[in-house]
Amino acid sequence: MRVFHFIDRPLTVEQLRSGGQAMNHGGTWTAAFLGQMLQKTEFELAFAAFGSTRQVQTSGAPGIRSFLIPHRACLARSLRMCCDVVREWRPDLIHFHGTESAYGLLAARKMVACPAVISLQGLLGPCSEWYRYFGNRSLTDIVRMHRWLEIPAMRGQLMGFLRFRKKARREREIILGSRFFIGRTAWDRAYLRAQNPRAHYYHGGEVIREAFRLNRWQIGKARRHRVIFTNSGHPRKGTETLVEAVQLVRPQFPDIRAAIGGSISRRSGYGRYLRRRISELDGAVIELGQLDSEQMAQELLASHVFVSPSFIDNSPNAVCEAQLLGMPVVSTYTGGVPSLIEEGRTGLFFPTGDAPMLAARLRELFEDDALAVQLGEEARAVALRRHDPDQVVRDVVAIYEDVLRRAAG
Repeated sequence: MRVFHFIDRPLTVEQLRSGGQAMNHGGTWTAAFLGQMLQKTEFELAFAAFGSTRQVQTSGAPGIRSFLIPHRACLARSLRMCCDVVREWRPDLIHFHGTESAYGLLAARKMVACPAVISLQGLLGPCSEWYRYFGNRSLTDIVRMHRWLEIPAMRGQLMGFLRFRKKARREREIILGSRFFIGRTAWDRAYLRAQNPRAHYYHGGEVIREAFRLNRWQIGKARRHRVIFTNSGHPRKGTETLVEAVQLVRPQFPDIRAAIGGSISRRSGYGRYLRRRISELDGAVIELGQLDSEQMAQELLASHVFVSPSFIDNSPNAVCEAQLLGMPVVSTYTGGVPSLIEEGRTGLFFPTGDAPMLAARLRELFEDDALAVQLGEEARAVALRRHDPDQVVRDVVAIYEDVLRRAAG
């Protein structure tokens, strides 16, 4: 079988073969999945992404070919170049990873002849709602997230919100016009059915990078009262809620520390706003910066609790990584996360934006080692089954075969 993958970030063949282990930016889950497909099947694979290039660039190795496609201001022209690449490679099936990029329009607008299936990752529609995009931030806070030059320069969070809304409308066209989808949670299935009742939904798992499978959290080696969070780039990720919760917990646990992975900008309005909030904690927040999988696994192993304070998420990889390591997770009850966590068994929940409740859940774990260990062990057992690479590959191959059968019928 020849399968062409459209992905949201450019990858090299070397990154794919390593399963994304050394990567420290988005797209790691795609590299991990494609790496497993290359190892465990005899399929011929190709993958393409938009990138900074003047013309289509190609590279490859036995069984795999890579395309980098210019991202033109004219969407129609970019899509025509995608069509040209597909016609040149002649796949049996196309797999679009995510609805966030424009590639899915190739299927929705019937611009390609072969069958196509679309993986649901994050969903822009619900993420683009004002109350989710900006979380529980006040209008005053939203204004403070901007430098005075950002709005006239069409930058900053408000402009990002408007672009997000535009992409959400494009996503709706992709969902309405396409037939086959792969999802991972009850939430993404419900969202798909609400938008396109005629769509055929398959459940497909996700491959997590090996560093999180091969290491294992132990409470005796973790730093007490150190909580970790790995995505602070947007208001909807809830970093402010975590900061407020740490402030509430400090009187009882003055040694609490919050380690934040990822980059916090020193130039953008939102980055500066977030840094001002963090400075209120007088050194209780540690910035980890961009980390590869092994570095991130080690930071997780050194922490007491993983926190996901997001206002909206489908199946956050960071939660899955922490569970795979076997550490206790506290998360908001939002989107598809309830498909990943069972309250009191594999993690603890708190309402979105509710800093006092997050603080209470942190105190529970700080005061009860047995609970922390139990949650981590149960989560790891579930995650090992859910992210078993052999099973994920078998399921996806079965999905491809069923899509081809249904399309032929």
